[in-house]
Amino acid sequence: MRTSVKLTLMLSVACNTAIAAEGFPAGPARVYPEIGLTFLHNDNILSRSQEEKGSFVTILSPRARLEHKQRANTYGLDFGMDIGRYASSSTDNYVDVQLGGEADWQIDRRSSFRLNADYLRGHDPRGSTDRGKTDEPDTWDSKGINGLFSYGMPRARIRLEGEAGYVAKRYKDFSRSEKTDDNDQKGLTGRVFYRVLPKTHLFLEADYTVVDYKLAATTLDSDVFGLSLGTEWRATAKTTGRAKLGYLRKAFDSDKHDDFNGVSWQVAVQWKPLSRSTIDIATGRYTTETTGVGDYLLTRDLSVTGTQVFAPRLSGSMGFYLAKTDFPQKIADPRGERSDDTRRFSLSVGYDFLKWASVNGGVNFTDRDSNRDTDDYDQRTIFLTLKAQF
Repeated sequence: MRTSVKLTLMLSVACNTAIAAEGFPAGPARVYPEIGLTFLHNDNILSRSQEEKGSFVTILSPRARLEHKQRANTYGLDFGMDIGRYASSSTDNYVDVQLGGEADWQIDRRSSFRLNADYLRGHDPRGSTDRGKTDEPDTWDSKGINGLFSYGMPRARIRLEGEAGYVAKRYKDFSRSEKTDDNDQKGLTGRVFYRVLPKTHLFLEADYTVVDYKLAATTLDSDVFGLSLGTEWRATAKTTGRAKLGYLRKAFDSDKHDDFNGVSWQVAVQWKPLSRSTIDIATGRYTTETTGVGDYLLTRDLSVTGTQVFAPRLSGSMGFYLAKTDFPQKIADPRGERSDDTRRFSLSVGYDFLKWASVNGGVNFTDRDSNRDTDDYDQRTIFLTLKAQF
């Protein structure tokens, strides 16, 4: 398996102005509705190196949250939709749905428990996977549940966390090759935190995930084990962060695939050099499941986003993104092992023209350079979003 020493630089940009959402009373709870409308133009909706096709796209995004607080406990329900319509390619129209709920219980002074459950009905846009050319987007359903138990007061010297989760993803078209991607993922994570300073903790994290593909002919079932040492801090008013470095092993049940054993990391830091300026930096090395090429995907990335508040209602954001993704595979390909470099630059400006309404506009440039010319592509997206929160 070839690994690259080239650092993945990932910088993404987004501009989000803050809108005060007050909500409406609904008995003992409050409802927080939101509506968004996005107009954009994408000059390469299929993410292809040739036969590029552009289209104007309109996306309607209604959202609502129901929240109830009972002493130290909080309960919430979330609903959202994204309804996308392509002016020049109705085949790519989509309706995505998100349903979720969570409950936070403060059991006693030292113990708390959070339970999350969600249902997603989504799609893979054409060109976003490696299943080859398709006539329409691939649609799927995902159901998940996650529980997190914490023991230890926030200022205690030692704090413990235990987490368990389950996600099931199913593609909708039984006659298509994407059914090979149907899988269940079950995971367990344990963490031990040790306070070394009033606002700084070291932690040891161990996690184990079972990836179970549902199609009998698929040989991608695997067990993923990670062990990391990390730190999280809020040392000053200007800096907040979390970082971990460790060992990751992905072991396949079948000998048709090579296992992965190597270093992994995740870092996320927010720095506020000035009262109106924020810089977010994130980097990672991790594996993800294949969508058609390689036994798995190995990615190294780095993102940097800068946000500046110019006036109480006006802000801007700029970022740049680089990622290095390798596609290791045991069975040799005559074209060699695939490797992609992805670069993205984004620029946006947001304005709150009312207490409950904002407008946000910008441009995103994406360039993917692969060692296989057929997987190269350039893409430019110009967008304008109107949002109201009540």
